[in-house]
Amino acid sequence: MHKLSVILGLVFLSFVKAKLFYIEVKYPLLGKESPPGSPWPMPHFINGTSDRVLFLRKKNFQIKINLEVECDIITENVKHYRNVIFPPKIYNPQRKRLRELKYLNVLRINIAQSDKCPGYPNSNMNESYNLTVSSLEAVINSESVWGALRGLETFSQLTYFDNQQRLAINDSTVLIDKPRFVYRGLLVDTARHFIPVPILKKQIDAMAYHKLNVLHWHIVDDQSFPFELKKYPNVTEKGKYTDAHVYSQVDVKGIIEHARLRGIRVIPEFDTPGHVESFGRAFPEFITVCWKDGKPYQPIFGVQGAAEIINPTNENVYPVLRDILAEFRDLFPDEYIHLGNDEVYYECWKSNPDIANWMEKMNFSDYHHLQAYYSSKLLKIVQDLGKKSTVWQDVYDNGVDLQKGTQIQIWKDSSILPDHGTWSDYLNKVTSDGYAAILSSPWYINFISYGYQEWYKFYTVEPFANFTGNEEQAKLLIGGEAAIWSEYVDGGNLDSRLWPRLSAIAERLWSPAHVNDPEDAKFRLDEQRCRLLRRGIVAAPVLNGYCGNYEYGMAKSNIFDPVFNYGWPVVH
Repeated sequence: MHKLSVILGLVFLSFVKAKLFYIEVKYPLLGKESPPGSPWPMPHFINGTSDRVLFLRKKNFQIKINLEVECDIITENVKHYRNVIFPPKIYNPQRKRLRELKYLNVLRINIAQSDKCPGYPNSNMNESYNLTVSSLEAVINSESVWGALRGLETFSQLTYFDNQQRLAINDSTVLIDKPRFVYRGLLVDTARHFIPVPILKKQIDAMAYHKLNVLHWHIVDDQSFPFELKKYPNVTEKGKYTDAHVYSQVDVKGIIEHARLRGIRVIPEFDTPGHVESFGRAFPEFITVCWKDGKPYQPIFGVQGAAEIINPTNENVYPVLRDILAEFRDLFPDEYIHLGNDEVYYECWKSNPDIANWMEKMNFSDYHHLQAYYSSKLLKIVQDLGKKSTVWQDVYDNGVDLQKGTQIQIWKDSSILPDHGTWSDYLNKVTSDGYAAILSSPWYINFISYGYQEWYKFYTVEPFANFTGNEEQAKLLIGGEAAIWSEYVDGGNLDSRLWPRLSAIAERLWSPAHVNDPEDAKFRLDEQRCRLLRRGIVAAPVLNGYCGNYEYGMAKSNIFDPVFNYGWPVVH
């Protein structure tokens, strides 16, 4: 069985403090209510065989690890999860121990690679684990530290508060878990609106609560260049909004380190040749001048600006791009750099007589060849720097011959761009050509519609629904990534725009394909939303109802508690 027994649900239903209500009486809630302590995302296998309950007391509860070496990842997460399991304000440490109750006093973590503390999470990390809960102790068994982190998160979710506010966990639970996809990501755009460092760190925590493992940091774009460059400080100076809207390299290192401790990779994106207006403020000579009626710097709004998109015929741009990408390489330890290459509109290139002359000399008959010329040079730069590349699908669509190790991120779909194909068509093409694919098209969560059916839409996506490839091609779909573009998002509303809508996607990417009933899932999702509130995340409601006296603005809210925040708000 893949979820806790119905019997358990009936026995302990009175313990659930959170409650969902229907929209109207004539529209009853469908699906089966989940028992308390139901995890999100749903594990690969979970079975409860007892109607007994164990209780936890912070004073007596210990987490014991078999590691033979010091490991800051484990040390930090043991500290963090004690606050998660025993949340401030909500857990009452003064409650007396009662003889008639059974208590769980030990969580034991056994890591097979007990002599290793890994450096940074990577594309090959083993996140599988097993978890058992018995009256003697709870035990997490994993091959690696990363699997132990995922198991620790699941253990924290198995705990719940009963109707007397005692912290409880169901006895005799057996759980076997592993991810369905190795790549489970979130793109955050910090160029259109700056997202402060403390808010980004909270999102990294929330990602870990959902077993997501990649932060794709779309750090710069047309609007601003909020990244501190050492070699070309003028790019930052002219590209930033203000001094307050810049990530110093110290800030960036802090975010990468925080993500490392949560088992999350950080992949930076430097998007070119389009989306470079902020970069071009420091290097206008590298930006294509757009022409009209024989005159330069002529905008045609809706078609082209006065000047836009890097001019690939200017050979002086490539050493500068190499220097910038070298800074990215030195700062970001992940094996991949995202090179963007999306939305390269050719009209400005077509209007420029110098580019036309250059193409004639090169015997280039099509502007796809110009983009291929640029992209090939950039891919070679990254390869020479010892990194691998991820690109948006546009460069593949335009016929660029990509290195086979390149990852292609699929974002187009007829629902977003009516004159394009479906994302499943693109997925079939990319994998049939032997490229690793990351699916994002159905998960652009910056698009907003009314009602809870929106998460329902994200949840019911099946990546292989119309897949026509063979088993080897299926392996090339390495996972998916939600995208939150920040035209209308900043640090003030990022929490509620992401969660719990992103929660639905996280389960799709972690849990087995057969865990796909949104009517049953909404009850667990509501419980997960309440967990997020207890952990300081301002997650939006799933439907009508309530969580408890820890909701935003209430006396026991943890939204601004220092243990779940990172220097903001400042507590005097």
